[in-house]
Amino acid sequence: MASCMGKGRYGVCFLAVDPHGKKVILKKFRRRMWKKNMANNYHESVILSGLAHEQIPQLLGVIRERKQYYFVLEYKEGDTLKDWLFEKNKIFNRTEIYRIGIQLFDILKYLRSRSVVHGDISIANVIDDGEHISLIDFGLARYAGDEDDFWLDYARAADVLLYLLYSGYPGKGKRPWYEELPLSSEQREFLRGLIEAGRSENGDFGEKKRQVENNITNIKKQFQEYFEKDCS
Repeated sequence: MASCMGKGRYGVCFLAVDPHGKKVILKKFRRRMWKKNMANNYHESVILSGLAHEQIPQLLGVIRERKQYYFVLEYKEGDTLKDWLFEKNKIFNRTEIYRIGIQLFDILKYLRSRSVVHGDISIANVIDDGEHISLIDFGLARYAGDEDDFWLDYARAADVLLYLLYSGYPGKGKRPWYEELPLSSEQREFLRGLIEAGRSENGDFGEKKRQVENNITNIKKQFQEYFEKDCS
């Protein structure tokens, strides 16, 4: 028996149990969208098949049945950050934000090593069980065409952090985040740098363009340096 976990433009995800009694996710594609995007539909399965990371769901199989197409994916415990924030009204403290951030940059470092751009990092696609996060939904993932492609993921990771930081903010949100949130100057410039680099054409990050292979390492180190001090 399968229960609906969520719906999106391209399909529906169900929680199911495999023949061995293990929880799995069935990702069912909408027929109209599958046909419309036939040329790009296989990116997700090809990319997931080439990844092996404990915080990324494994692709366990593919099912074609009655003109329907399903992915069978590893089930990850926890709730999305979106649900934690807007359904459960959770306020994330700085220790939790640091834990989530450092793990997210670790995942991005791995994806960079595999030349993969996730393309849709958001609070809806990060699951947290209170100890570990998982990055899900690789429907928009692609292999990088050039070095600058990776900046999209880094900028969106910064957006995720802003959502978490706002969860404990008592103000009304009438000013830009970099004026409102109680951040150190280093934290503020770090986040602004990521967001602005993601929007730029040359991937600047506080200085002239560097190799992204080095940048993700530097980004993680800077995040650690600027945000670990807030942990109590």
